[in-house]
Amino acid sequence: MNSNGQKHISLFIADDHSLYLETLVLALNQQSVIPIQNIHTAVNGEDLLTKLPSQRADVLLLDLNMPVLNGLDVIPVLKENYPGLKIIIVTKYDDPKFVKECLHLHQVAGYILKTSTFAELLEGIGEVFRGQSYISKKLRLFPKDGIDVDVKSIFEETFLAKYNLTKRELEILGLVAQAKNNSEIADHLYISPQTVGAHRKNIMRKLNISTTAGLVRFAIENHLG
Repeated sequence: MNSNGQKHISLFIADDHSLYLETLVLALNQQSVIPIQNIHTAVNGEDLLTKLPSQRADVLLLDLNMPVLNGLDVIPVLKENYPGLKIIIVTKYDDPKFVKECLHLHQVAGYILKTSTFAELLEGIGEVFRGQSYISKKLRLFPKDGIDVDVKSIFEETFLAKYNLTKRELEILGLVAQAKNNSEIADHLYISPQTVGAHRKNIMRKLNISTTAGLVRFAIENHLG
């Protein structure tokens, strides 16, 4: 408890951008609006899962697009193993469908945009810690003018970051899922079969897959067709 009788907040921040992470920690340590006692950090989902068992945390500020293990993939693990942990997504993604998926499907406690003010972030942390939900004031939960919003590009960006793939490699994986050979893929993308072969080797190396059958299975299992 602090002098005002408020319980101190133990905070965890998971984000792969070092400058942002260090600046945010500095700002949070210097503010006096909410009673934060401890701040722990992680650079991706895997790092977070390694550190959490030894560090008590009340609230987690979680970025979505991180390498190794991204925010979306780590949420189900956190929900199962740390049911009392209050998760606030802190991201640049403002797509209404994406926001609703995080809030409704994954049932996170808050969603704050990185373009928000520091004061709003503090407000959000305080509200979530007190058991409320919090959504950035700039966010809309429904598309403007009723126009549907395509979230494919957001999921694609997260997938690329997770597996360290390029957009061209993702294109090729999608065609692999359709059982196309190198020549057919080359014709479809207007590149040479040799270039396709080089991309496939890079993909297999990055995914640690040694056979074409394994590559096809991975592409199908991830709905890349």
